[in-house]
Amino acid sequence: MKGLICAVAVVATITSALAQGDVVYDNSSDPVLGTFVPEDTSLEFGDQIVLSGGASLVTEFRLEYFSSDAAGTGVIRFRANDGAVDLMGGFETGQLEPSTLLYESASFPLQADFNTLEITGLSIPVPADMFTFTIEFSDVPNTQNVGLLLRNPPVVGSSFDDVWVRPENGDWALRQIPLTTANLAAQVVAVPEPGTVALALIGIGSLFGFMRRRR
Repeated sequence: MKGLICAVAVVATITSALAQGDVVYDNSSDPVLGTFVPEDTSLEFGDQIVLSGGASLVTEFRLEYFSSDAAGTGVIRFRANDGAVDLMGGFETGQLEPSTLLYESASFPLQADFNTLEITGLSIPVPADMFTFTIEFSDVPNTQNVGLLLRNPPVVGSSFDDVWVRPENGDWALRQIPLTTANLAAQVVAVPEPGTVALALIGIGSLFGFMRRRR
């Protein structure tokens, strides 16, 4: 009976720890290198990132932006990098374009000054521990300055040193930012997928069963 109580306590502790999630990507440390937005602020653009730690079910997402005025809206998307091979100057870059839509947020109003957008309560599986997060601004006046913050380097996970921009023709293109590293400021929290948790619990159960048989 004592062994069963211990087993239940261990399983409960592990399950609780897994449910809290881990920071699997973090590019929110100083210094701020500036802001970025395409010349046409209505174009969708974003950053391709690689998660660290093995947890790939995204539960929380944070993104830093600046806006000179409280006007306009934005939409966040997660896209898998499973599109065509990107071409630059007629040569393959080796990176796959963002394509399959994994998540799309509701439209949110832009606030003036420096802001952190926080999205929680997610349950988004990410293939191969890699995806591109993007933003698309709408109804931004021509006189308004808006853009995502640039920071470097990420302290958890990694990022390609360029940004993806989707022109009006729909073909994604990589862009570098002169004199700085093109890493957008963001943070991602994730938990292991249910199948991974189930396997861990089965393993724990098997271990306790083996220990009981040896007594």
